Amino acid sequence: MKTPTRIQNILILQKIFIISILCVLPLPEFAFCADNSTVPLKKMSLSESIALALRKNSTIEIAFLDRVTQKFDLKVAEDKFVPKLTLSSTVQTKPITTDGWKNIKGIGEFTATATETLPTGALITLTTSRATDKDNASDPNHSKTDSWNLSVTQPLLKGGGIEANTASVQIARMTEKTNLLTLKTTITDTITYVIWAFRSFLQASKQVEINRRALERAKSIVSISKALIEAGRMAELEIVQAEAEVANRELQLLTAVNAEDNAKIALAKLIDIDVNTQFRAEETLGETPAVPAFEALKRTAFEKRPDLISYALAVNIAKLNYAVAKNNRLWDLSLFGSYERKLVAGGLEVYGADTKTWNSGVKLTIPLRDLTLKQNYIFAKINLEKAEINLKKLRDNVELEIKDALRDYEIKLKQMKLSQHSSKLYEKKLEIEREKLRAGRSTNFQVVYAQNDLFNAQIAELTAVISFLNAQSALDKTIGTTLDRWNISAVDRYGEEKFK
Repeated sequence: MKTPTRIQNILILQKIFIISILCVLPLPEFAFCADNSTVPLKKMSLSESIALALRKNSTIEIAFLDRVTQKFDLKVAEDKFVPKLTLSSTVQTKPITTDGWKNIKGIGEFTATATETLPTGALITLTTSRATDKDNASDPNHSKTDSWNLSVTQPLLKGGGIEANTASVQIARMTEKTNLLTLKTTITDTITYVIWAFRSFLQASKQVEINRRALERAKSIVSISKALIEAGRMAELEIVQAEAEVANRELQLLTAVNAEDNAKIALAKLIDIDVNTQFRAEETLGETPAVPAFEALKRTAFEKRPDLISYALAVNIAKLNYAVAKNNRLWDLSLFGSYERKLVAGGLEVYGADTKTWNSGVKLTIPLRDLTLKQNYIFAKINLEKAEINLKKLRDNVELEIKDALRDYEIKLKQMKLSQHSSKLYEKKLEIEREKLRAGRSTNFQVVYAQNDLFNAQIAELTAVISFLNAQSALDKTIGTTLDRWNISAVDRYGEEKFK
C-alpha cells in the first residue's frame, strides 16, 4: 500500500474533522411535531382529530340515529294517560228480493270512541254512534239511531294504584336516561380510541425521524472509516462493521415507516378521512397538572361515570318491576259502572224511542294455580337482588380502577420527568465530547456514540411523554371526565323531524 504524503494526511484529517463536525451537529429540541417529508404537510392537532371524529365517525353517527327511536319510545310511554280517540265509519248496501219484489236497503254507521286511562288504573270509555237504515221502497222505513255510552272501570287490587300504573312511564323515563348515558359512553370510548390512535401516529412519525437521523449518522461513520483507511490509520476489514450498521439502520427505518403508515391508516379510519390525505400530527405538552387526590377522583367518578349511574338506574327499574309483579299476584277486584242512552227515530214500528240504561257492579276474579304469576314475581325479585349486587360490585371495581389508573399516572409522570432529565444530561455529554474532539482528546467514534446515546434518550423521552399523556386520558376515562376535558356535550343531533 502506497504511503500517503504529509499533505495528503493533512487533507484526510481535515476531511475526517469536517465529517465528524457534521455528525455532531446539535439536534432540535424535543417537540410533539412529526414531519418526515420535505413537502409541507397540513398540521392536525388532537382537538381537530376529535372534532372530525365527532362529525364523521360512523359509530357515533349510528349512536345518534339510535337516539331517534329511543326518544320516540319515551314519547309512546308518556302517551299512556293521554285520551285516545278512534273514529269508525261503515256504509253498505243490502239488496233484498221477496216474491219478485226488490228492495235495496242502505245502511250507514258512524262511531267515535274516546278512552282515557287514569294514573289510578281507572279506564274511562265514551262511545257515541249514529246508525241509519234507509229503505228505497217507502219513506216510512227510514230510521235513525243515535246512542252514546259512558263506562268507568276502576281496579281496586290487581292493576290498581298509582305506583303500579305509573311504573311503565317511570321505567321509560329512566330508560331514556340510561340511553343518554349509553350515548355518552359511546362517544367517550370513540374519542379515547381517537386520542390513542393520534398519539400512536405521532410517536411512529417521530420514530421515523429519529431512525432517519440514525441512518445518516451510520453513513457518516462509513465515510469517516473510508477516510481513515485511505490515510492508513484503519484496516480495511474494520469498515465491514460500519457498513453492516448502515444496512441495519436502513432495515429499522423501513420498519418504522411501515409502522407510521399503519398508525396513520388506523387514525384515518377512526376520523373517517381519506387514507391518502397527507397530514402531520402535532400536539403541545402543556403544564403538568398536580397529582390529584384519590378521594376527589372517587367522588368525581361516582358523580359522572355513565356506567355507575346506569347501574343505579337499573336498580330503580328493578324495584319498579318488582312492585308491578307483586301487584299482579293480587286478586282482580274491580268496580265498574256505565250509562247508555239510545234515541231511535223513524221506521214503521218505533217512533221517537228514548232508552236510558244504568249499570254498576263489582267484579272479582281469583286466579287459581296460575304459576306464571309467581314465576314473574320470582323473576322480578331475583333481578332486583342481582341489580343491587352488580351495583355494589361495580362501585368496588371503580375504586380499584381509580387506584390503578392513579398509580399508573403517578409512575408515568415520574418516568417522563426522569427521561426529560436524562435527555438533558446526554445533551451535555454530547457537548463535552464535541469540545474534547476539538481539543484532540476524543475520537469521532466516541462523539457518534454519545450522539447515539442522545438519540436513544430522546426515543425514551418520546415514549415516556406519550405514555404519560395516555395515562392521563385513561384516568379521565376512568373517572368519567373525558367529555368535560374536551368540552363535548352529548346533545341529540336529530330532533322530532326524524319522527316524520
